[in-house]
Amino acid sequence: GVGCLLLFFAGNVPVFAAGNVDTSQITNGFDAIYQVIAAIVSSIGSIFLLWGLFEWAQSLNAQDGGAQSIAFKRIGSGLIATLAPQIIMVIRTGLPS
Repeated sequence: GVGCLLLFFAGNVPVFAAGNVDTSQITNGFDAIYQVIAAIVSSIGSIFLLWGLFEWAQSLNAQDGGAQSIAFKRIGSGLIATLAPQIIMVIRTGLPS
């Protein structure tokens, strides 16, 4: 009850932004976190890519077409996950002209 009442009154409090604020500390922190997450995603993508390649090589000896299909899906997902950080950087900065 009291929490809802406080949220009701807190929504009506005006907030004024400061003029020239240096946001480099915040953006640098987010960039560092992004680089760590991008490295993890790229590493996992490389693992999926290798796993898919080994699975595809094994499926060449089998008569099952489903195994090859699964291997190709894993190779595709590994490629996408490996290249995802680079794709995101191209989207963020734009293509070079």
